[in-house]
Amino acid sequence: MSILKRFFKIGEATANKVIDSLEKPELMLDQAIKDKEKQIKEAKRAVQQCIATERQTKALLDRDKADKETWERKAEAALKAGNEDLAVKALARSSEHEKKAAALEANWQSQRASVDTLKQDIFKLEDELAEFKRNRDFIIAQSKAAETKKQIYEAKARMQKGGGADDLMARMKAKAERTAFEADAAKELADTFESGDSLENEFKSLGEVSADSGVQEKLTALKEKLGK
Repeated sequence: MSILKRFFKIGEATANKVIDSLEKPELMLDQAIKDKEKQIKEAKRAVQQCIATERQTKALLDRDKADKETWERKAEAALKAGNEDLAVKALARSSEHEKKAAALEANWQSQRASVDTLKQDIFKLEDELAEFKRNRDFIIAQSKAAETKKQIYEAKARMQKGGGADDLMARMKAKAERTAFEADAAKELADTFESGDSLENEFKSLGEVSADSGVQEKLTALKEKLGK
């Protein structure tokens, strides 16, 4: 995993923690965008150092190639002057620079390839961040819709758990009916055991019966029969 990918993964982990801790998706997404922008800046600084190292290696490579050619020309000049020993020494020095240049060439090619890969990684990260920004409003809408749906189901679950309005109405109706029955029972009890002397009550009942003309006639006939 490249250094840029490691930066990006750290940013994803931070964003996930923010998602778990914040309730407002706007704050969550804005913070995630800021974190990724910061990580891309840090990644660019890291790539900048890699580019500087690559450029330095290339400069050393070019210098050793130039020194190799310089010492070859000095060897040629020594031979022309008839100094073969000096020409051999110059060629030996040229050979040293040629070996250094060969080693630096391999290092430089590897560093250049790494820099190109890192640049492509930065382009990908910037494209992903741009897409994330474009989709911000859509993600917020999805989050709010999911939260609303969750609240609806939670409210429905609470209503079902608590018996709901139907159960409440049924209990109120049963209570009203019970109260009506108790009122009828109280009236019946009051009529049966009304206050006053029980004997007086009996005569009151007798008086109510005598108030009927037919009953009164029957009472008179009964008295005559009995000689009263």
